[in-house]
Amino acid sequence: VRRTPPRTPPPPRRKRTGAGAKSGARPPRALSREELSELVLNSGVAGQSPSKPEVKCLHAQLADHLCRDHSNPLGEAILSGVAARGVAVHGDSQCHQQCDCGVAREAATWWYTPVKNKQKLFTRLERRKQRQVARLEA
Repeated sequence: VRRTPPRTPPPPRRKRTGAGAKSGARPPRALSREELSELVLNSGVAGQSPSKPEVKCLHAQLADHLCRDHSNPLGEAILSGVAARGVAVHGDSQCHQQCDCGVAREAATWWYTPVKNKQKLFTRLERRKQRQVARLEA
């Protein structure tokens, strides 16, 4: 088996000096809670703003509509469309279980498990570990 030598990390980058550096610049002013709230609430949802014609992240628009004051017209349209397809948009007796910290995952009768990204990699790793244990026990 041929081994490659370990890579050496690149040297640390030096701070900018010269034309690109701001000399004597003051650090940014800390925002008050009110200013920060105003900035966040007026910045759009998931990168969407009134000046952008394309719509993305429908789940974020819907969450904004449900979690704020039901004032997001796009979120309202999404909710109406989902309800028109027969989805119970106002919940049922079990849907709160994942959000309720008082309900242990093992005790829940319903639990949403995503199937992409980190969860997919985690699930794949767990299955691989289980197969290895089963092989060792056999």
